[in-house]
Amino acid sequence: MDYIFASILGHYPALLQKGASYDITCQWSIHLLERLAALPSHVRPIIPTGTLRYVIPKLHIHSHKLNSQLNYSLNLLPGAGRTDGEGIERSWASLNPVANSTKEMGPGARHDTIDDHWGHWNWQKTVGLGGFFPLYSIRVILNVGY
Repeated sequence: MDYIFASILGHYPALLQKGASYDITCQWSIHLLERLAALPSHVRPIIPTGTLRYVIPKLHIHSHKLNSQLNYSLNLLPGAGRTDGEGIERSWASLNPVANSTKEMGPGARHDTIDDHWGHWNWQKTVGLGGFFPLYSIRVILNVGY
């Protein structure tokens, strides 16, 4: 997980304010900076102090203790607006029937079928964008963990 996260961070400017959304960020973020510093130099990110905040998605935060709810709430992250951080979760529900129907397939066929499903999911999202053209934002929310 740390390697993937570091690889993602490499595509954003170091001074950009970032929020890392993860179901178990209250545990994952402990000593994260030390673990990232131990990664190979080609993926080791530069994270200036104060540019990375950790949050728990809004559906998952209710199962955490009060201390975590107060320290990792998306409601308290400046610039997050009304983001719920659960976008990555929405697509999994539609995969359940696909996963069930691929149980007896070989690995290649199963991979292709699931890949086709995700391609269709992304195509539907793209078509649904219509005339929306996002502006460059000074904040990015990184959903990690899946």
